[in-house]
Amino acid sequence: MKLKRAAALAMSAVMAMGMTSGMTVSAAEDDIYEIVIQYPTLGTTPPDLQKVEDGINARVESEIGVHVTFYPVSAFETNNTTSLMVSSGEKLDLAISIFEGGVANYVNKGMLIELDDLVEEYGQDILTAEGIAMNGGYFNGALYGIPTEEKMARVKAFECRKDLLDKYNIEYDENKIYTADELTDIFKVVQEGEGGAFHCVAINGSEDPLYSFFDHTDQLGATYASGVLTDYGNGGDEIVNYFETAEFESFCNTVRTWFEEGYLSKDCNTVTDSSLVQMQTGNYFGMFSSAEPDMILNHTRLMQDYVGTEIVPLYTSAPTSMTQLYQVTQWMIPITCDNPEKTMEFLYLTYKDKDLINLIYRGIEGEHWNFQEGSDCLIEYPEGIDSSNTPYTAILNVWGDKMQDYQLPPMDETYYDKMKEFNESVKEEHISKALGYCFNSEPVKTQYAAVSDVITQYQAVLGLGVVDPATELENFRSSLKAAGIDEVIAENQRQYDEWKAAQE
Repeated sequence: MKLKRAAALAMSAVMAMGMTSGMTVSAAEDDIYEIVIQYPTLGTTPPDLQKVEDGINARVESEIGVHVTFYPVSAFETNNTTSLMVSSGEKLDLAISIFEGGVANYVNKGMLIELDDLVEEYGQDILTAEGIAMNGGYFNGALYGIPTEEKMARVKAFECRKDLLDKYNIEYDENKIYTADELTDIFKVVQEGEGGAFHCVAINGSEDPLYSFFDHTDQLGATYASGVLTDYGNGGDEIVNYFETAEFESFCNTVRTWFEEGYLSKDCNTVTDSSLVQMQTGNYFGMFSSAEPDMILNHTRLMQDYVGTEIVPLYTSAPTSMTQLYQVTQWMIPITCDNPEKTMEFLYLTYKDKDLINLIYRGIEGEHWNFQEGSDCLIEYPEGIDSSNTPYTAILNVWGDKMQDYQLPPMDETYYDKMKEFNESVKEEHISKALGYCFNSEPVKTQYAAVSDVITQYQAVLGLGVVDPATELENFRSSLKAAGIDEVIAENQRQYDEWKAAQE
């Protein structure tokens, strides 16, 4: 039976818990299928990639009858690379979508095959590991992408320096959800105390807009350009223009105060250093970020190394589940794949086989890592090697079941329990009722592109308080209407109503 709905696939994931697959394949050398797989990098290919690739093939050729060939590609070029390879008919079996908002662009161009049947046949371990995140792989009612998640929710926070909270005797509550105005009161104390060239918020104009850390809306598998559902996707069925809301107007006024009072630097919209790099200078109080347990641990490690302090999250949202959160990285099988079954078998194995998962992610034991004494999950670099000179690192971890990854410091064995606890912490009211719905912008692609351009134009100035909302907010809203945001939202509403009726 072909699974067409996200709810059905999520149920399959629950049923798959505890199940094991008896799939074992023994292949003759003349019956081996070559799988070309995109290998995402940040622009530099690990020197030992071929050595790791050879180690993978020593396992999978005999086990499932495939030979893996990695095709290194910059994470910033996956869209162009995939489109060029598929449109030219170049061999590509497993492609990665990174920071592209899911699979919509490829599906609308006819570049992908549906994965429902393949996942049902080969993917029980995938369903178990990805769980609710599988909802992010749907488009037009069919599954086209396999999300690569270990976090079943996202939570947002202002991550700030504990030493400064202590210095100014500022009480904080890690169980509280802070408003922008409540943070303003904290910023006032810290800014007055530190003075000079110090600023409270590290940010740049190309990062996620500040308002996105306070709004609790569901962008319906798309962006603000096509409208949102309010209250974590549970505030009613009307899709609204977020920028027309009183909430957005209030935030614009607040962030204008932040800018005028110096809580933001005067060049916050033009500076190119990331907020994390700015934090490492010691001249900032905090930054806005996703704040799942692994993020807090990593950011604390970096701040301890550079500034000598811990990071404390002041949460600005509850842990939440929405479609767009599971569209950040996804595996796809393009139409250029001659053997989707074998390709899915390999992808499945990266979820089932712990040794293979860590071979791809961490490299070869004894050369690229060793177990810490007495541990079977915590690792360290061999003597003479560290993060700066290791000849192998899959710096973007998009491989398989991440809850089976070996962990480097600062992680410890509590990491797995903390992630499990976080994944189970999402409350029903914070799981969007539109989970699995993904807006198809193709019918209004001209207007959608125009609206997106307007948002980009204003986001780094109005959204950072650089300009006065008393005059610029109405200009922004008028420009959105002129670009066609009402038509886009109307089309989104039509599609959502049809999807909702089909679910019922």
